[in-house]
Amino acid sequence: MIAAALSALLALHGPIAPDSTRPSVRKAAASHDSLPPDRWLGSDKVKHALVSGGALAFGFAGLRTVGVDRRPALVGAALSTAAIAVGKEVRDRRVTGRFSARDLVADALGATVYATILARTVR
Repeated sequence: MIAAALSALLALHGPIAPDSTRPSVRKAAASHDSLPPDRWLGSDKVKHALVSGGALAFGFAGLRTVGVDRRPALVGAALSTAAIAVGKEVRDRRVTGRFSARDLVADALGATVYATILARTVR
C-alpha cells in the first residue's frame, strides 16, 4: 500500500533527478549554493512538525467522520501524512535542489506526537 502511494506520488511529480533542460531547474541548480543551511533547530522545523501533526489530525478526523474505526483511521492518516511529507521534499528537490532528510525527521516527530495524543483519547 505504501509503495503504491509513493509510486503514484512520483508519477505525478515525474523523475526525482532534476531535468537540467528546464529553466527553473537550471536556476535552482545555480542557486543551490546560495541556499540557507539546513539546521536541525529553527522555525522551519517547527513549521514542519506542526503542519504534519495537523495533517495527521485532519486525516484522522476525516476518516473517523466517514465511519472508519480508530486504529485503521490512525494508520491511514499516518500513511497519508508520510506521503505528503515525502512529496513535499520531492517537490523541494525539483524546485530548489534540496531534499531535506531533516525536514522529514521534523515531519515524523510532529506526526508522532499528534498520533500519540489521538491514540490515547477516548473519543
